[in-house]
Amino acid sequence: MALLKAKIVVVPLGEVDFTVVNRLATEIGPVFDRSVDILKGMKMPEEAYNVIRGQYYARVVLSKLERAKANQREKVMAVCEDDLYLPEENYVIGYGDHLSGVAMVSLFQIRQEFYGLPEDESKVYDRLYKEAIHHLGYVFDVPFCRNQRCVHYSSQTMMEIDNKNSRFCDICNRQLTGKI
Repeated sequence: MALLKAKIVVVPLGEVDFTVVNRLATEIGPVFDRSVDILKGMKMPEEAYNVIRGQYYARVVLSKLERAKANQREKVMAVCEDDLYLPEENYVIGYGDHLSGVAMVSLFQIRQEFYGLPEDESKVYDRLYKEAIHHLGYVFDVPFCRNQRCVHYSSQTMMEIDNKNSRFCDICNRQLTGKI
């Protein structure tokens, strides 16, 4: 008897548009050949907030998300609107940990308004989708890709996100297939 594949759970953190979360949950399942559930929204953990930086510490948020998992095999993808950081970075667009099976993406840095540009909602979902796929790839233990066109390339800016494809390159796809 084959073991059932662990599902992916999408978690809205804080005030996030549910239509965006729902669309993301619908579209990531086939990429990873998993069923996807949407968990009831969670608040951003107060203890993760750094009042001096005005940002949330991504590692603390991930540790809280890990506790929401139903079992160790389950994968979690959280989406938030808040500004995230790591001590060695000014900001992070997303963050994931393959050992815990948890990742998150923030819409804060992928909105054009952050860079002083006019609002353009048409690009936000595409960026969110690419970054969610990228970070879930890492959760599935696929090493980051050096191909700037691959969705699994580690983007640091909106332009890098916009320039990459929304799918894994052949090499990453083979690595992912071996892990799922």
